[in-house]
Formats: sequence, C-alpha cells, structure tokens
Amino acid sequence: MKKLLNTALLLFAVLMTSCTAPDAWELVSKDSNIRFALENKQENGGTMLSYSVFYKDGVAMEKSLLGLVMDNCEYGKDAQFVSASAVRDISNAYQLKSGKKMNTTDECREQTFTFRTKEDKQFNLIVRVYNDGVAFRYELPGEDGQMHTIQAEHTEFAVPVNGKAWIHPYDWNDRHKPSYEQYCRSEIDIRSECGHGRGWAFPMLFNTNGVWMMITEAHLDGSYPATHIDNAGTDNAYKIRFPEADEPIVPDAVEPVSELPWFTPWRAIIIGDDLNTIFQTQMISHLNPASVVNDESWIKAGRASWSWWSNGGTPRDYKAQLKYVDLSAEMGWEYMLIDAGWQNMGNGGTMEDVVKYAQQKGVGVWLWYHSGAGREKDSIPTHRLMSDPELRRAEMKRISEVGVKGIKVDFFDTDKQRIIQLYPALLKDAADNHLLVDLHGATLPRGFERTYPNMLTTEAIRGAETLGRQERCDQAAKHNATVPFTRNLVGSMDYTPVTFSDKVRQGVPAIRKTTMGHQLALAVVFESGFQCFADKAESYLSLPEQPKQFLKEVPAAWDESLLLAGYPADYAVVARRSGDVWYIGGISGKEEEREIEFTLPAGCEGKSFTMIIDGKDKDSFDYMPVENTNGTVKVKVLPNGGFAGMIR
Repeated sequence: MKKLLNTALLLFAVLMTSCTAPDAWELVSKDSNIRFALENKQENGGTMLSYSVFYKDGVAMEKSLLGLVMDNCEYGKDAQFVSASAVRDISNAYQLKSGKKMNTTDECREQTFTFRTKEDKQFNLIVRVYNDGVAFRYELPGEDGQMHTIQAEHTEFAVPVNGKAWIHPYDWNDRHKPSYEQYCRSEIDIRSECGHGRGWAFPMLFNTNGVWMMITEAHLDGSYPATHIDNAGTDNAYKIRFPEADEPIVPDAVEPVSELPWFTPWRAIIIGDDLNTIFQTQMISHLNPASVVNDESWIKAGRASWSWWSNGGTPRDYKAQLKYVDLSAEMGWEYMLIDAGWQNMGNGGTMEDVVKYAQQKGVGVWLWYHSGAGREKDSIPTHRLMSDPELRRAEMKRISEVGVKGIKVDFFDTDKQRIIQLYPALLKDAADNHLLVDLHGATLPRGFERTYPNMLTTEAIRGAETLGRQERCDQAAKHNATVPFTRNLVGSMDYTPVTFSDKVRQGVPAIRKTTMGHQLALAVVFESGFQCFADKAESYLSLPEQPKQFLKEVPAAWDESLLLAGYPADYAVVARRSGDVWYIGGISGKEEEREIEFTLPAGCEGKSFTMIIDGKDKDSFDYMPVENTNGTVKVKVLPNGGFAGMIR
C-alpha cells in the first residue's frame, strides 16, 4: 500500500510539473547568431517579465526588465503566461525612394507571446529577430471605445558595462529644444549618467564585450510620443523616458493616450561584429509599415541650392533667388530651396515668378514653412498653415498647382504626442498633393520614409547652420566624424553640408577649421535624400574643375552604402554606389596630419581614378592618381582633412 501511495504521489508530481506554464522562451535569428531570451520567472515573491540578448557565444544585453503601466495596472509584473504563437518567417522585398540602399529586404523571424495581468487583462509582446539585431514592442488588444493612458514604460536596456558608449544627450529645454542638436559624448563609460537630469537621446552606440551595438526606436504612428532614455538610479540601466513636461505645448501631458488596440513603438537593438554591420542596417525602415503612396513615380531624391546660410535675408529677394536657380541649373542639381520670408518677397517678383523661372531651367522649387508648433510661431502670421488640417490641405493644393515640388517644415520643437501626430498627417497630405518633405527642427527619424517615401530628409542634427559661432567651427571635424556612426545611421540627415566659406553672424565670420577636402567629402559621408548644399553660389561656381565636377555628379540616392574604414569621433571613410559608379568620401576628426588607409569596395581593384585630396593648406585641393591598386589605398590628410573620389 505504501509503495502504491508513493507511486501515485510521484505520478501526481510529474503531471503537475508537465502542466506548469513555461517561464522561459527563445527566438533565434535565421543565421543562428542572435538569440532573444524571454523570461517570466519568480523574483522577490512575484513574477517579472524580462529579456536578454545573446550574440554568438557572448552576452549582448544582460537581463533587462519589460513591461508598462496602463490605467494604473501593471503589464509585466506578476503576469501569467497564456500562449506563444508559431514562429513566423518574414521575407519581404521592397523599394525606398531615398536612403543608404533603395532596394532592400525585410528578413527576420517573428513570434508573439501573450500574457495576462493580475486584473485579467491580456497583452502581447511581439518579438522580431534579424541577422543584425532584435526588436520588440507591446500590443494592448481590445476595442472598448475608451481612451487609455500609459503612465510608465518599464523597458530597460542593461548594456554590459565592459566597453564604451557614444551617446548624444537629450536636449535641455530652451526656445530651440528639443531638436536633437547636442554633441555626442564619445567613448564614455557605459551606463554613465548624463548629468543634466534629462537623460540621453536615441540612437545609442556601444562597443561592449567586443561587439558593436546600437539601440533606438522605430515606428511612430501618432499613438505614442517619441521617447528618450534615462539611466539615473542604483543600477544605471538605460530606461525608456517620456518627453519632458516643459517642452513646448507645455499644457500637454507627456504620457501616451490612445484607444485600443494599441501598439507601442518598436525598441530596436542592432548588433554586429564590426561597425560596417551597424552602418548598413535598415532595420528601422523594416519595422515601419509599407508605403501608403500608390503612385511614387513623382518622388525623386535630389540636391539643392540654398541662399539662407550665406545671407538670411535673401529669401525675400526675388533677384537673389534667381541666382540660386541658375546655380542649381549650372550644377545639374534638381532643386533649390527658398527659406523663411518668401511670402514677403520683393525686388521685382514673387515666389510664383521664381517657380516659373525655375521651371524653364529644369529646377524644382522648395518652400519653407513653420510647423505651427514650436518657437517663434507667434511672430509668423502664416504659422497655422501646416498645423491646421483645412488650411494645410488648401495651402498644399495651392502651391502644388503653382508648381512647387517640396516643403521644408520647421520648428516642431517637442516630442510630445500631439506633435508626433502632426508628422504622419502632414506627410500624407503632402503626398496627396505630390509634395516632397524635409522635416526641420524635428524629432529623430524613426522610419517615416518607408510609409511616406515623399519624406526625403530630417534635420535632428547640429548641422552647418550652427557654424556661425567659432566654438562650433572648432568642434566641427570631430562632430562630423561622429555622426556617420550615430545620428545618420537611423535616417537621412539634413545637415546642409559642403560649406567652403566662413559663416558670418552679426557681421563677424566664424573661421572654418575643416579643409576643403573634408567639406567636399561630406557630400558622400553624410546621407540625405534632399542634399541641401548651403554655401553661397560664388563658392561653388569658383571651385576648381575636378571638385566642381564631383559636386555636379554626386547623387542623393544610393543603391549601396559601405563603411570602408573608421572609428567614431576619429575618422570615417564611406563608399556609396549609384548604378555602376562608386563615390568615396573620407574625413578626419583629428587636429593632426595623418595617413588614412582603407580597402576599396569589391570589384574596384585594379581600376584607375583620381582622388581629390587636401592641398598645401586647408583652403586648397590637390589630386592623387590611384592606378592599378590591389584594393588598398592610403591617403595623407591635413588636420581636420578629407578626400573624395569617383570610381567608374
């Protein structure tokens, strides 16, 4: 009898164990190098949802918390596992109209994990694993017609501390913030605190345990604010943080509000052995919905001239704008931009007259607008033209009928949800009226260019327009050698580069510290679907023949992009291909003469070409023939120097 009882008890224990819900899961990339490990294990008297990421044989992300608080209910703490979907293999080829690579494929594995809160509310964690990283987001299902509020998101990124970080601080608030214009803190200790109390901005770059990793956010549909990162606290793990309360539109709350069903933005982690893997990633685009524009034939990336940088009053001057139309026509650039003040144009003509003249020259005209959200709106009578839906559609219809090709919309100045909602609305209305878009003074790119391919670029960078101060000229080379590894990796960047002149502010010039070769190279190193060249017309027209020809030929959309060599804040050598032609750009961020060595793209070995390099000083060029190379090239550069070339 005793033996039978023991056998029964053992059988009962086995049955109970087999019925216990699992508490750990793994999703593995197609190449088996990346593993996303999800856990819902007992800790301190309750369960806690968490994840880790493993790359090859090492830990890329240590155990990090997951979850959020909606309507004062915890989603993630003390949750009960319900089910896991079958793994779905995704392979979806698509085309972009701009960016680092226009023909691409979204290739990953996806799985959805369903849990239930203590209050019996169901939620999902959707996970994707790529060969170059992982991404996840929360889904709050249901349809009750009510508005719900997320009071907090608990998502953490416990990056291993064995390494260094390159991160831009989140802007502290003033009339110009947030606009993602802070200098990167380079090669700092991982999990260092920012110091000003407002945390860090995406993207964040790390080199940890011998692996390169970038963390950022993707897909903002208007149901969530743009977020940033905080890591103040005992463990200093990086945590999601909502916008700051004192950002513009101060009365607006910072917490997201939405109806159900509700999908949060993707949290994306790009991982690779080397920086080229991070450089080439297109995960941010993959994580966004497909294009909603049925006919994309009118959408064309391109280069533009622009008078505002060299003389801020010229957008009001009809004859001055004609000069920049002529510049674009002479250089073969597709567009020219008329900045703020064009509504008050005088000196012989109007905006409409400029457009007519430009059409005769084969040049498309872009116009500047205020978003209606941020700084200086009260001083601009037309500021509601983009923020009011009816006025916006009427204005877009009007200028499209005139022949305007694109709009630069400026001064968004906040990451709060109400302004994030403005982006897709504005982009859709622009697409309906065949208008291209440059988002200036805006939030960081999070993949809008896939859904709305008429969006060609976004600022979100301390660009050339800030070079009117000497201290910023002094830091420009290091800054330029940093952002190819940070900001520009997540989307097109409206830096307005290639400025050979000294920018004048209040009558005082700020002296350029970069070389002419460095500036020329930025046309390749910096990617933007609307590449707005900022210098005055005379600077480009007076260039020597070879650099002038280079700027005539270098395009603004690419079939392939490679990082040939580089290190953040030190130097960068970039190759981009358009058709059968490779364009090379290299820049140094160091105030010393040096030799930069790199390997050409495959297939370029043995080809002869000329590299445009630094001359005897920062204000001159020289030329270096490259003949019958085995693929390795060495270029001597001046302090803050650079070089550029074309390989046919």
